[in-house]
This record gives sequence, C-alpha cells and structure tokens, in this order.
Amino acid sequence: MTVKILLVEDSDSQREFLKEGLSNHGFEVEIARNGAEGYKKLFEYVPDLVISDIMMPAIDGYQLCRLIKNKDETKKIPVILLTMLDKKIDSFWGKKAGAQLFLSKSIDIEELIKNINATLRRYPVTAEYKAAMTAQISGDNSAQSQLNVILNDLLLKSVFANEFRNLSDFLNYERILVEKLFSLLSSFVEYHVAGVYFASPDNFSENILYIDTLGRNLSKNLLSDIQYDFFRKLEEIKPIRDNKFEVVRMLLGKEMDYSFNDMKSKIIIPLVFDKKLIGGICFYTRSDTDYASFRFFDIMISELLAIFKMKYQYTEKEFMSVLDGLTGLYNRRQFELGLEQEFNRTKRHPADFSLAILDIDFFKKVNDTYGHQYGDYVLKTVSDLMKSSFRKTDLLYRYGGEELVMIMPETNIEGALIPVQRLRKAIEDYAFEYNGVKAKVTASIGLTMNFIEFKNATELLKSADEALYKAKESGRNRVIIHEGNAHD
Repeated sequence: MTVKILLVEDSDSQREFLKEGLSNHGFEVEIARNGAEGYKKLFEYVPDLVISDIMMPAIDGYQLCRLIKNKDETKKIPVILLTMLDKKIDSFWGKKAGAQLFLSKSIDIEELIKNINATLRRYPVTAEYKAAMTAQISGDNSAQSQLNVILNDLLLKSVFANEFRNLSDFLNYERILVEKLFSLLSSFVEYHVAGVYFASPDNFSENILYIDTLGRNLSKNLLSDIQYDFFRKLEEIKPIRDNKFEVVRMLLGKEMDYSFNDMKSKIIIPLVFDKKLIGGICFYTRSDTDYASFRFFDIMISELLAIFKMKYQYTEKEFMSVLDGLTGLYNRRQFELGLEQEFNRTKRHPADFSLAILDIDFFKKVNDTYGHQYGDYVLKTVSDLMKSSFRKTDLLYRYGGEELVMIMPETNIEGALIPVQRLRKAIEDYAFEYNGVKAKVTASIGLTMNFIEFKNATELLKSADEALYKAKESGRNRVIIHEGNAHD
C-alpha cells in the first residue's frame, strides 16, 4: 500500500522540490499551502505522515503540529517539521509542539527519505485509526468547523490568560491587586461570596482573607463562618494562626438574610509552590455549581498560581531585605526605623511601650573556645527562644554581634518584665549542644520604657544600653530595669 504524505509548505519552489523528491521515492503526496489548509486536508486526505514548514503565515508549523497533537482523532499522525532558522530554538519548540522529528530544510533528499522511513516504522498509523479520522468529517463536524472551534478556543484561552497576566502590574499594591482580581473573577465565575488569601514568608504578618460579596451587605456571622471554613482547609497544609477577614466591594444597605448553611456549593483551592503554601482562593454560592467543570478551570488555576507565586516572591524579596540572615530576626536598619516610628507614635497618641536589649554573656569566649560555627548556633538558638517567649505583636531584632533587641508595644515596664525574665530563664535552662559539644549559656538584659524624660528615641535606646551595662557589671545572667521618672 502506498504511503500517503501531506506536505504543508507556503514556498512554491520548496513545495515543488519536495513533492518531486518524495514522489520519485514512491510516496503519494498531497500538498497544502498553509497551516489552515493543511489542517482541513488532514481529514480529507488522511495521511500516514505530515511534513510541514515552520515559518508560514496565519497558522505556522508549531501551531499546526499542536492542533494535530491536541486532538485524539489525529494525534497519532506523525509530524516532521522543517525549517531554515536557528536549529536549537526550533528544535526546542518543535518538541514542545509534539513533533516526532525536526529537520533542516537544507537536508539532502536521500537523508530526508531515510528519516521519513524511520519515522513511519516507529509511528505506524493503522487503517482503523484512519477510518475513525474519515468519520469525523460529516455535516457540521467538518474539518473547517473543527478548525474554527479550535481557533476560537485558542483565542479565548489566550485572552483569558492575558487578563490574569495583566494583574502583575499591581503586585506591590495588594489592595488594588485584590480588587482587580475580584473584578476579573466575578466576570466569568458564578458566586455569592469569594475569598482571596496571600500567604507571607513573614510568620508575624497578619493572615487576611479578602472577601468579595459582590456589593451585598452580608452578616458578620456568615463571613466569620467562611473565614473559619477557608482557613481550616488551608491548615491541612500549614498551621495558620491569628487569621481574620477583610471585606472588599461590600456596599452599605439592607443586610441579606441568609447564612453559611444556605451555601449549596463551594470550592476552596490552596495554592502551593515548591512545597510552600503561597495563598488560596475560594468560591461560595447558593446555587448548585460544579466549579471544577468550569471550561477554563485549569487555565484559571495555572494563571492564579503564577500570580500568587510572583506576589509571594515579591513579598519574600522585600521581607528578606529587612531580615538578619543568621537569626531570622529583623536587622539593625529595621530596628532603627521601628524604634523611631514607635516613639513618634506614642508621642502623638500617648501609650506605653517597652524596650529591652539582650547581650549573650561571654560570647567572645564561646567563639574562641568552640569556634564560630558554635557561636552561630548559640546566636540562632537564643533568637529562636526569643521568638517563642514573646507575642506576635512584639518586634524582635538583631542589633549587632551578640546583641538582640525587643520592642514591646502597648506594654509598660511591669508587663515587659514577665516575657523578658521568661526569656532569660529559658536561655539559662537550655541544653546547648552542637556537634556533640555541650555548653552553658546565659544572657544579660537591660529593660526600659518610654518614660516622659526621654526627648527622642536615641535617649530611650541609651537608657536600655545603660541598664544592660549594669546587668553585666553586677554579675550577668540578670535583667536590670532603667529607673526612670514616672510616666504620665
């Protein structure tokens, strides 16, 4: 039986040259002058092999190959792509498109025939498969109709994906990003309530579920139930504490009279990248809805994952720029900014806040005796003990060397003394051991607060430093409080 080849080539001279060469070697050749014509002739001619140029107007060789490989009725037809352009790039895209072979147009005709015969042996097309292809062209199911459907679908997918990609302009404006995202989602997804959550690499940051009610005034009980339901699902991946919700696009008016139990359908989608939870999205509706059957569901999830990944990496980059690499605490620059902000805030709106400076006792001796790796281990461990001793609202910093600093907002000196002493005791009791070497470690701490006598943040910091000096001078492993004037 004669082997049938469909040759798709827009160059008249190249098309005639290849047709003559293939015909001379006993192949039956049908020609098409572009990708669209090639796709229609695929069903009419039902070839054993498609040979296509890559560079063609309208539908190029990559796209034609992808169309062939995306359809069950045609995907077993082997495709050879020909080009005169950069071989590595075209070979890469040819393989991505699903081509069986990629060859240069300058290939000798005898070498081309060898490659054709090898491809035919490796990817034979059965008579039954060809018969099934022929059955595809009848009435409205013509090749042209199928091509129109496919091209329209590709266009819709492209537009759909681009709408999501345009959101990347707002990565550093979270509230605007949320509003734009809800505006896009509500244009093609049916829901009564939707939620978006961006995870942060900062464990001390707020975990906010942004909720869209489509302008409806819903009860706090309903929204709280959705918040609980959403984060409970995400906590199967990662513990999330201290979460809350924030309503977006809800207008004031009469409250809608329905509850969480009225939500007949829902979907909660955790978004995970590199084994890390980077966010999540949810939809709730009062009607029976199968969200997973949505036409562009997979594309939506893929594009959402890309947006959330960029948002997480942007936040991570910003976060890492303010952290100390060894301890995971905020760095000195952030401490200086944080102290100034807190001092100024409490001047405008009078409130207490406390400041403590910790210094690891005889840290130089630890480094000299056990080595700098041991010193790094001690510093990292003390920082971890520090994190577990304070509230999430307290701000923890590495000030420099072995000095760590704590800012405790809305806390007077008596209240601050409790976690500070807890930390000192935790360090004293901890069994430090690294590479089999055990050591006893203690820390001295100076504690102060924003007494009225301090005119600026520099004076406040100096008072904590003086208290720390007294703690070290009076025997170490203790907390000394700066004795300031009574705070108004």
